[in-house]
Amino acid sequence: MRKSKTEAIKSIVLSILVVLSIYLYYKIYFDYKAEDIVKAVDIFQKQQSEQQLLKKAREILVSPKEMYLNISKNVAVRVLSNQAQYSQVVSKFIEGIEKSLVKKEFEISFKSISADFFKGKKLLILSYGYPINFSTFVYELTKRSIAEVPKGFDFDRIFIEENATSTLLYFFNSQKQRAVVMKFSQFGFMPLEDLIEKDLKLVYSWSDGLGFTEIANKDILIPVEFSDVQFSEIKTRESSYKKEVTIRRLFPDTILTRKNILKNGDVVITDERRTLQIKNDGSFVFEYSESAFGEKVDSISDALMYYLKTFYTDEDFRVCKIEVQEEGNFNIYLILRANGIDVVAGDEGFCAEIEVKGGRLQKISGYLFDILKVRTSQIKVDGIAAIDTIKEKKGDIFIEEIDLEYISGGASSYPYWKIKTQSGVVYVETIK
Repeated sequence: MRKSKTEAIKSIVLSILVVLSIYLYYKIYFDYKAEDIVKAVDIFQKQQSEQQLLKKAREILVSPKEMYLNISKNVAVRVLSNQAQYSQVVSKFIEGIEKSLVKKEFEISFKSISADFFKGKKLLILSYGYPINFSTFVYELTKRSIAEVPKGFDFDRIFIEENATSTLLYFFNSQKQRAVVMKFSQFGFMPLEDLIEKDLKLVYSWSDGLGFTEIANKDILIPVEFSDVQFSEIKTRESSYKKEVTIRRLFPDTILTRKNILKNGDVVITDERRTLQIKNDGSFVFEYSESAFGEKVDSISDALMYYLKTFYTDEDFRVCKIEVQEEGNFNIYLILRANGIDVVAGDEGFCAEIEVKGGRLQKISGYLFDILKVRTSQIKVDGIAAIDTIKEKKGDIFIEEIDLEYISGGASSYPYWKIKTQSGVVYVETIK
């Protein structure tokens, strides 16, 4: 009995010494705060299984830039990514299409359809803001190919129309006004639509429904009314605990790891095969010393899964662009969101980039920062007033797109209106 108590005490003392040594190691190397170490260790220990990572990767791939419930030509309700219905729609979409394609229970056609076809219908709209290859998208979700659709067909919106018996998915190409139409048994979107319709906080309308035919693209949605919406003022700062998590995940063996501090203050960590450079401005670059050392990835989902298990710490983010050069060569761009709205870091318009060449991961770069909510209050964010502001300052320039966006860096920020015009992008402050 005495021996077992002695062994237990030894184990406790040894554990304390190990934790203390880890803390001192990172305290000396990076001058992290104790609370950052504790937070990082907690996240590091909660590693997800391969199945959980795959589920999350598919959710990120499906998550649109903007989600709306279209009720009529004059009323569309926006759903932000921090609302419960947003994630429920995404999950329902993935579950329904995966099950139906595996069982081969669907009908498919290829049609020329104008955007006007959808404006008077009650349906969900998933708007991505970049072209997505249909065949790649479906294969990533289901590991199935659909021979009836040309491999080169891209879409930038998905319209979801559901009735009591069936669900129709329109994979819509806005430029060519063509769609792949897939008919399934009912997925179960109607109860979610009812919940969204009851919560009319962010109301939009088609621009031609408002009579903006001369100054705005008729196929964009214009914000009309925001009532009782809570938008936080945010700040961004370099993230000590995200650096800590990333280092622990990438370089668990500290004996084989070397660290150098460059003259400009940048930190470089390497184990000969891989290098992580953490820069003064909060950005980072992770890459392999030789292409043969790169992690093997067979798909976009594989690349996202690697990012999740290495750099992810429970942020809200989405894919903002995918560039595919040829099979096995592609770049994925990710962007963080706060309060359901994009947060742009630096001048690139994205927060992380994943580069894959020859079926192997080559490089991941981006920013490691925390988003701090300074204060939250009710704000009147009037999109029509933003359009009027542009007209007053620049005249009647043609508007192609309008969206809310945070701009990180410097002082704290409320969302800005990002308005894309034929003459470039204009930012207008939201009205507080």
